Amino acid sequence: MEIKIRVPATTANLGVGFDTLGLALQKYAYFTFKKSDQLVIEGCPAKYATEENLVYRSYQIACQAIGYLAEPIHLQIDTEIPISRGLGSSASCVVAGVMAAFYLNEVPFDLAKALTLATKIEGHPDNVAPALLGGLVASTLIDEKVWTAQYPIHPTYHFLLLIPDFSTETQAARKVLPSEFSFETAVAHNGKLALLFHALANEEPEMLKKVMVDEWHEPYRKQLIAEYEEVKQICTAIDSAGFYISGSGSTLVNILLRTTNVPIIEEKLQILTHNWQAELVQNDKKGASIC
Repeated sequence: MEIKIRVPATTANLGVGFDTLGLALQKYAYFTFKKSDQLVIEGCPAKYATEENLVYRSYQIACQAIGYLAEPIHLQIDTEIPISRGLGSSASCVVAGVMAAFYLNEVPFDLAKALTLATKIEGHPDNVAPALLGGLVASTLIDEKVWTAQYPIHPTYHFLLLIPDFSTETQAARKVLPSEFSFETAVAHNGKLALLFHALANEEPEMLKKVMVDEWHEPYRKQLIAEYEEVKQICTAIDSAGFYISGSGSTLVNILLRTTNVPIIEEKLQILTHNWQAELVQNDKKGASIC
């Protein structure tokens, strides 16, 4: 038996949605599974082709959770999602492994259980939720249950990924965050988050530009991203309805109103020291699926 699973990339936080918001993107990782006499993993560096591989570990955990023994598998990985760039590469691995446990064992797929398992493995739902469900998803874990809500995005908005030639480690990005915020900052942040959903669902670019400005994590994490200010200045001078760090970085995202401005931004990026790849993507509305 062979199955192929497609999982979308994700971009988390979207500015003020720290650890709660994620958006699925039309950029994919493909995982082909079949049962085998021994574990074989292809399509990734040799150091990850072991029993510690995140896809395989997720598969093992999910198999145990649904009452099956995790048999050895032959796994082929073909991914468009860059590693350690804040685009949900680890979430795609977790989601694929969890889904494979259901389908390889011919167990009816339980989306709620898969989401709970993926969240436990990943540690938080902000990337795994949109990877599974598609679209823009708000999520949080309450009393061991993952609660989610999906929201629309107005077709006026286009997402330009600005992917650099360097990575940012999530642990390092966590360490630079302050341990507390002022009451005033928290209130302002909550107000922006409440309005963010309206601005994204409607053609409200001026509102979006204002409410997407974060004070909880981006002022600290941007220090870890070389040329952050230069890239932001290029984008905001040409076309930007919103600019934010994708997850913990290093990818930056610019929300545009006109796709015709992409070549202009690309040209300006050429003057920078690092190699910044500009990639225009739409949001994925389907989520993870069997190919």
